[in-house]
Formats: sequence, structure tokens, C-alpha cells
Amino acid sequence: MPYAAKDRQEFIKRSNLNPDSRVLDFGGMLSAELPSAVSGITAPKPQTNAILIKPTLLPFKNSTFDAVVSYHYFDLISSESLGYAFDETARVLAKDSNLSFMMLQWAAQNDAQKSSLLFNDLLKSTGALIHHEVEKVSRQLSESGFSEITVEIIKRDIPVPREYVKAHLVMLGNLVKKEKEAGGTGIKTLARQYFNQVKVHGEAMLPALHFTAKKL
Repeated sequence: MPYAAKDRQEFIKRSNLNPDSRVLDFGGMLSAELPSAVSGITAPKPQTNAILIKPTLLPFKNSTFDAVVSYHYFDLISSESLGYAFDETARVLAKDSNLSFMMLQWAAQNDAQKSSLLFNDLLKSTGALIHHEVEKVSRQLSESGFSEITVEIIKRDIPVPREYVKAHLVMLGNLVKKEKEAGGTGIKTLARQYFNQVKVHGEAMLPALHFTAKKL
């Protein structure tokens, strides 16, 4: 998402990474912004410094990294699997090193963000996107051996360009068609709400939650 490049850059600045640190980008969402980091990706792609990982398992030795960052990758992992991802993160982090990651905040602050919320609700209904509760995430971090856990709300209001809105509509059209063939109607109702909302108000990225935590 080129339109979110500034948001990714600001996330990296807030993460206060040491230029000499060995950094893991869990999920590989920051390859353009952190070319020197090791990108943990789940599917082969032409990407520099990339290593294939399983969704929540990391093929690295203990205490390999000085920092782990993740930009919205954990939004794709189920609540049940998130604890395993945090366990693995703690395992590959050196002592007193930091984990920094972004997750969606499922709360719209204006009409354009309501469009995005509707679209995300559609993805959630298909299992493609997960709504994580702040309290549960914080508890899972603590159980995985992290301390000094902080959560910052990043308001954002980044417009989604028209070509990406069109791509969303095409995706929803395919989902509605697939659901119709299966005899369902739930996605169609949500898709109609999204279409009507985005037609009038456009679309903007939802606020985010920036978590930081230190490995004990």
C-alpha cells in the first residue's frame, strides 16, 4: 500500500531502532522501509533479505535479534495463534530487547473511516482479518515473557486512493459471488453497506494501536 508509506516510516521512527541492531521484520511488511532487516515472510516472493517462516514459527536460534518489529501482520493471525507468535518472538529476541508492532483499532472517527471499518468487518467475516482485544494482547505478551508493555493510539486519517477502493469493490464482488454459489447472504448485505458508504464519503485508514514491549 504505497499510500501508507508515511505511516510505516513514522512507525519505524517511534520504534527507536538502533542502526546497528539486528532486526527481524515479522511478516515482512517493511521491506522497503527497512532493507537491512531480516524479513520473515510466509510465501516466496522476490524480496531482498527475506527468509520463509511459518505463520507463527520462526526458523532462528534463540536470542538472534536485537529488535523485532511487525506492521499489521498480527492482524492476520488468530487470537489462539497470537500467543505462539509472541512466544517465538521472545525466544529469538536477546534479553532486554524490544518488540514493536502495529494492530488495527476497530473504531472509526469519521465517515471515511467508517467505510474502512465496514470493509474490515467483511474481511473479518471471512476469517481473513482478526479483531484483537487490547487487554488480551497485553495479557498474552506478559505470559510470553514481556514487560514494560505500552499501547499508543495512532489516530491516522490517511485517504485510500480511488484505485484501491476499486480493488476493494472487485474483491467484494468476487466474495459475494462465491457466497451466492454457497447459498449465503451475509457478505452481500455488508458489501452493499460498504458500497453506499464509500460512494458518498470515500475511504480512509482506521486508527491503529502501537504496542511496545521488552523481553525480560
